[in-house]
Amino acid sequence: MDWYPTLPCGEGPRYVQIVAALRSDIANGRVAAGQRLPTHREMASQLGLSVGTISKAYALAERQQLISGQVGRGTFVRPPANNIGVVESAAGAEQVNLALNAPPPTGEAAIFSKILTEIAADDDLPSLLGYLPHQGIRRHRAAIRGWLARHGTAVEQSDIYITNGAQHAISVSLRLLARPGAPVLAENLPYSGLTALALMEDYMLHGVAMDEYGLVPDSLDAALRETGAKVLCCTPTIQTATGAIMPAERRSEVADIIRRHDAWIIEDDVYSFLCPDPPPTLSSFLPERSFYVMSFAKCLMPGLRIGALHAPAPFRDRIVNAIRSTGWMANAIMSEAVVRMIDSGALENQIRLKRNAAAERTKMAHSILGEYLLPTAVPAFHAWLTMPAGRTASSLAAQAAFQGVTLATPSPLSAASGVAPGIRICLGAASTPEKLSSALHTLDSILRESEEMAFV
Repeated sequence: MDWYPTLPCGEGPRYVQIVAALRSDIANGRVAAGQRLPTHREMASQLGLSVGTISKAYALAERQQLISGQVGRGTFVRPPANNIGVVESAAGAEQVNLALNAPPPTGEAAIFSKILTEIAADDDLPSLLGYLPHQGIRRHRAAIRGWLARHGTAVEQSDIYITNGAQHAISVSLRLLARPGAPVLAENLPYSGLTALALMEDYMLHGVAMDEYGLVPDSLDAALRETGAKVLCCTPTIQTATGAIMPAERRSEVADIIRRHDAWIIEDDVYSFLCPDPPPTLSSFLPERSFYVMSFAKCLMPGLRIGALHAPAPFRDRIVNAIRSTGWMANAIMSEAVVRMIDSGALENQIRLKRNAAAERTKMAHSILGEYLLPTAVPAFHAWLTMPAGRTASSLAAQAAFQGVTLATPSPLSAASGVAPGIRICLGAASTPEKLSSALHTLDSILRESEEMAFV
């Protein structure tokens, strides 16, 4: 399907708005790397604009490293740069990415390099290079089970499946629980990967209203009743957009509602490691109807692509086949690296360092933008910035992009979200605290302007 921007998107000339829309759709997963864009003439015809305006938009997008033109083939969306925290701005200056929710660097690359060297020199290396069990090597699953148990999540090893990250685990779970065209419930400000998955697999996402503690039980009950949905995907601990943490009492209430409607839970728990004393998982209140997803991306590095899925025993054969059909198995060398980090204590140390970095960056964000940020119980890698009167998220994103800061506008599933209008700012992808501070001060300056920025 061809991509066309939804305009208006922020302020300024149309060519600037087109680039802002493209950046937002890339960040939200609505446009994939490698996707071919329409020709200048096709885009101009669709939008009712001049070819010259489209040419200016494509030129600006190429300077910002969002797209690249290939003679005789067309224009394509570029994959993320190696340094995911920065790209080049329109003016040629470094652009700080506050749209991508990545963990800040805390020395994990050096540890990973050392472990890979050890694995390469190990006599057992050949055992990691063949076709291995779809579910994951038994020793690896045992190590992950032990790590989960030490952090308060007791599960059976036989019901653990190693996956290519949390996204893979969510995809596998949804394929087993919902057919194409079926309604699926999510928090009204959902994980962008879930939105992309729904578009690909033709699930009909419906938003559940939220408050400062996450999704609202009464709204969940009503949504299940009105839509007939049988699946809820949610992030109860440090919610993907707002950072909300659902208290144990509400988790119990949500589990009762799911049980009453004979529905299922897919719990995305990738951020709970940031909590020194996390609440019990939502899945623990309803284990027989829950698919629990975790990942080592946020506490180590996204490039590992190693996650885990815990699911009810009756689904075992179907999950094994689903993993086989979507990748055969998770990468055993990456899985081995994670296990060695667990066994050596390096993972625990990285968690401590990641928590410290989250605390440092969250404190910085509140010191600069505190009047606009929703309070959070636990420092995290993202925060919800509420819009002052007269400002919109798209306006802020467009102005910020012009000044070297990348933001992604939110995509609520319904108008009545229950959360103050705003935009998620991600604090981890900036390569240094100094670059993050500069970007946050830029946002503060934009928000405090008495007049709208003039684009010429």
